[in-house]
Amino acid sequence: MSVEFLLYFVLRRIFVRTEFSREMITVTRGLIFRRRYDIPLSAVTKIEIRRTPVIRLFRGRRVEVSTLSGGVYFYLHIREEMPFLPEYSGASVRAKPIQSAAGAFVDTRALSGVVTFALLLNRTGSVFGSDSFSRIMSAMLGAAEEVQKVLGALHIGVPRVTALAAVFVSAAWLLAFVRKAVGMMRFRLSCEGGFITVRHGVFTLYEYRLVRNNLTACLRCDTLTTLALGCASLYAHDVLIFPALRRRAADRLLTKMCGLPPPQENRVKPPFSALFGHCAAPLGWLAVFAGALLLTFIAEPIAADLIQSLLWSGAVISLWYAATYAVYMRKSMAARSGGVTGLAFRRGARLYTAVIPDRKTVYTVTGRNIFQRFSGMCDITIACAGRKRYKLRNVPYYREISEMFTPER
Repeated sequence: MSVEFLLYFVLRRIFVRTEFSREMITVTRGLIFRRRYDIPLSAVTKIEIRRTPVIRLFRGRRVEVSTLSGGVYFYLHIREEMPFLPEYSGASVRAKPIQSAAGAFVDTRALSGVVTFALLLNRTGSVFGSDSFSRIMSAMLGAAEEVQKVLGALHIGVPRVTALAAVFVSAAWLLAFVRKAVGMMRFRLSCEGGFITVRHGVFTLYEYRLVRNNLTACLRCDTLTTLALGCASLYAHDVLIFPALRRRAADRLLTKMCGLPPPQENRVKPPFSALFGHCAAPLGWLAVFAGALLLTFIAEPIAADLIQSLLWSGAVISLWYAATYAVYMRKSMAARSGGVTGLAFRRGARLYTAVIPDRKTVYTVTGRNIFQRFSGMCDITIACAGRKRYKLRNVPYYREISEMFTPER
């Protein structure tokens, strides 16, 4: 907070100069060694305006201008206007609280939550003393013992270390989810003067202005939960456009606000014979964990309970990934019509559906490894401006497939 105060009220007046017009954004930094940024408005893809509680107290805002090759940020007073941004008309599409919570649930990553929670514990111990840190750890150990008791009643033996790790990860994920859910409250989406505007937040206010003509792709993010509920979130330039929309509503939003109608014709889907190719990695890990688990029952190593618990966890996770990959394979597809290409593909443990305009497609690659050449399959990779690449694996190969997904110029 003090850093933001220093940057805005002291350093910004000395080291930073900004000039705005309807065609150009100019930012000059430095006192001895000056660096000047001249960004044409036609190259801008996203403008992020953030107002933390301290910045709001002093009536300031942090502005970050992004292009496909990078960006620059600076601080402005609330009275300083940017003439290239249209005024907010007030008409917007508002997300319901349940939609914001669902969007926060999908957008929360466990790894980032673990890092944030660990930093919070460290900061708590350094500010409030070691006693507070000890009380928190004692509470987590107590929760781990309760987890052991519940699993013991179900005849499932879990070591204390595993139960403590599960409690720590769950608490970290819950903290990240609550933080994300609060940040997504009061979610509003509007479109003014060629900009798609996204606003949300309660304590820290977020505002994103996306240039409508510079959208390289819009992504729909699905998990097993969203597939079961029939709704998912929409993203563009790593910005959440709208949380938890049903497929038909998402298609209407992409058509009317983003100008990217999802293609419905010329669909190509992976056949059922490609199931093993999609699930090979988790099935391989499942075989490794199962074999190692069998060896522990034969050799009985030291700390067998802990090793078996870890191997059982690895086997269950591998089986879950294999089932998830199988579901995602059935939902994968590639289609093209009306100057727009659609690609539904798996990346990690999520299913993404990308809607890509032909004018932003850089190149298309149809690749085949030695196994795909014998099975008649191929991989389709579409590269967009901004070094974004989307890849669909194991679809049927024929001579016209590469021409089908090559955009017309």
